[in-house]
Amino acid sequence: MVGNLKFSSKGTPRLLFAASGVLFTFLVLFFAPLFAREKAAPSFTIDVDKPYAQVVTTVEDVARGGIIRGTFEYAGDEQLDGAKFTETSRLFPTWTAGGKVFFKYRDKTLAPKHFVESNDVGTVVVRYVVQEIGPTSTRLTIDALFVENGGHHGHPSDGYVETCEFAEIGKRLKEFDQQETLRASGHEFSPGQESSSRGDEATAEVSGMAKAGDLQRTIADQQAQLAAETASLQQLEAQSRKARTAEFVRISVERAELKTLPYAHARSVEALKQGQEVTVLAKTTYWYRVRAEDGQEGWISHASVESHP
Repeated sequence: MVGNLKFSSKGTPRLLFAASGVLFTFLVLFFAPLFAREKAAPSFTIDVDKPYAQVVTTVEDVARGGIIRGTFEYAGDEQLDGAKFTETSRLFPTWTAGGKVFFKYRDKTLAPKHFVESNDVGTVVVRYVVQEIGPTSTRLTIDALFVENGGHHGHPSDGYVETCEFAEIGKRLKEFDQQETLRASGHEFSPGQESSSRGDEATAEVSGMAKAGDLQRTIADQQAQLAAETASLQQLEAQSRKARTAEFVRISVERAELKTLPYAHARSVEALKQGQEVTVLAKTTYWYRVRAEDGQEGWISHASVESHP
């Protein structure tokens, strides 16, 4: 099971979850867009109650999968296809804290969604860092970054890309648990020594049938659980999309600076006037990522707005 997990985001409180299996990833997927880092730093860190080797194998499989989840170029798409795997990348500083590091990147990407101020062509890269904490505990850190071709300027993800990538990793860890359960059940009723009498053979046959029935019920239960969790994920994704596009706030001060990043000294994009309505795209503890009426996107302080009546 994937339990006793810790999720942290720079600039936000550290949260502790005790959840079962991949269901935790659904909660992360729904709530994580509310937290965004202030600069391009490790934004998604989670402690998984799994052996290091198992997590490394699972993460590497996802990194080699050719898909970057949680971002897209064009309306109607849900992901970026054509991603490539690598174990090194110059787009991130060298990792020196130990563990295993993987990268997945996709170049020639046009203004991908869920990256702050991504208005050019460049490369999307996801970094995964897997670190061993104990015999059955592993730390996973995921970063996503968009780097423009021209100015080589880095745009951090708003957190959605990382959470979607972890949702896939969590699902695969859950599937691994299910496979281990099936293998263990199969071993329990694998053929043993031949019975010395017909009575023993009959007893063994009945016992085998009973265990086969138990296995079928176990498989059916796990399939039902997986189907329910998948449905929950789809529902939460729909709710998350609705929450990011349906909320409006109004500028409550005479002049509000729309920032490129969620901190006070970031560059200003434009000044918003009192009474102007903006669409909320994402939230942190102290900042909103919004879209103004002219289509310009950026960050404004909570203190600068009031809720739409």
